[in-house]
Amino acid sequence: MKNKVHIMTLAILSSILLSFCMPKNSIQKYKISHLQEVTIEDGNKTIENYYAVFPQNNDTVMVYKTATDDVGRFEKKYQYTYENIKSNAITFVFQEDQQSVEKLKIAFEKNTLFINDDIYKVNDAYYNYLKQKVLTEKSILEIVYLAKEGLGDYAILLEPLNKNWNAVKSDKNFRLISIDIKNKNYQTDDQYFQQHVKYNYDKSGNFVKADSKNFKKVKNSESAKFVKYHISKNDERVSSEIELYQNKKTSLDSISVKWEQFSTSKEYSYIKYQSNLKTKSVDKRPKADKEIIESFK
Repeated sequence: MKNKVHIMTLAILSSILLSFCMPKNSIQKYKISHLQEVTIEDGNKTIENYYAVFPQNNDTVMVYKTATDDVGRFEKKYQYTYENIKSNAITFVFQEDQQSVEKLKIAFEKNTLFINDDIYKVNDAYYNYLKQKVLTEKSILEIVYLAKEGLGDYAILLEPLNKNWNAVKSDKNFRLISIDIKNKNYQTDDQYFQQHVKYNYDKSGNFVKADSKNFKKVKNSESAKFVKYHISKNDERVSSEIELYQNKKTSLDSISVKWEQFSTSKEYSYIKYQSNLKTKSVDKRPKADKEIIESFK
């Protein structure tokens, strides 16, 4: 009888010891998030609901958009994962619904990030931070934030992630120095639309302006609640004037846009902003539309 008691005691102690020895990150965690994107155009208000699932190890990030006529049904599905991980490079893979897979190649070299054919130069502190986040932690959100101006021809791929999923407060130690963009000119078969954007900061490290022939971003004003920027963009198809408001407390963005389409000579305008982000942590990846949506009711 005593032997049985000793055996049972040892078994219990062993299981307890094993539970302490197991790494905490051996159990995959997931963050599920929800936000609403509101667009006001010609007096009409449109609300779009987005949900996202972010695994702890970033292996497969999912973004879902509900149908406008049925907020209980997912209309669009966007998948982001990665492959070909090397010491200085990684490839992110995108797929919208059942469409063809598209890829974004990222490479690091001497304070420079190559995103496909584009070149992003950053300072030492930002470079080291991005290497840790992107190469080690496999975080695509850092690439989305770096390319948030939407100048590359991959902007449409990143759009579902280019929202307030992870409000990032600017760090004065992290500086984007310049961007060299090479986009295909859609009016020709063999020409490219190129531009060099240079970023400027004051002595304290605060952003002042970004400037190129076809893109300008200037810090206009700052209040207790907001930082206001003015952005001008143009290419062979459209030109746009944007007022960007960044909430200093939440880092959430809202924009007022006026743009002209050259082919039709028509002008358009709209206002867009997003709701406060709602998040929850779960132990298992949600499998069904209702399971994700019901989490926020």
